[in-house]
Amino acid sequence: MARARISPVRNPRSFRRRPGYKAPRSITLIVCEGETEQEYFKALRIHQGLTTAEIVIAEDTKGSAPISVVNYAKEKAREPGGYDRIYCVFDRDHHESFARAREKIRDLARRQKRPLPIEEAISIPCFEVWVLLHHERADAPLHDCDAVIARVRTIIRGYKKADAGIAQDLMGRIDTAMDNARWLEGRATMNDYNPYTQVHRILECFQSLTAQETR
Repeated sequence: MARARISPVRNPRSFRRRPGYKAPRSITLIVCEGETEQEYFKALRIHQGLTTAEIVIAEDTKGSAPISVVNYAKEKAREPGGYDRIYCVFDRDHHESFARAREKIRDLARRQKRPLPIEEAISIPCFEVWVLLHHERADAPLHDCDAVIARVRTIIRGYKKADAGIAQDLMGRIDTAMDNARWLEGRATMNDYNPYTQVHRILECFQSLTAQETR
């Protein structure tokens, strides 16, 4: 695979090597709605053998609403050096700003002046759909996040949000989750995008970075 195209927001000076310094292959920013997602991606970063310089997980989005996630991603993109990829991870659930956040991502990616390499990674109703797919295929409509979590707890006893141990346990079932997510994505129009998730797209990004390391 060819090296990822460098974002137009990347400052060329950031690639000037210092003695003993190895520049990262590319830098991906992940901005999440909540701590559950953050713990998952931290575990995934370790599992894939990637560094904190390559995968930056924002710690504070200054609000959990989808539009807050996107606004914070836009703010982070102005940091020196910029990012090669930016993912905004958020749920639909009952958020009023869900549609506005998706539209803003499209606007930022398509704007004529300094477009951002930004993408959405949404889940409907919530991130726990992705957790569920580590164990089974499920395409029956789920009313809200509570319903998804209840389903997850029939498989993962004692499941709770933002649990680093549970996130680590899920790493052994990534291939199953990827296969199930692609299957579910193919059924999206048939089940009116409920349930639905795009989180596997971030894993595909992680895997591509790992593959670059082996070349």
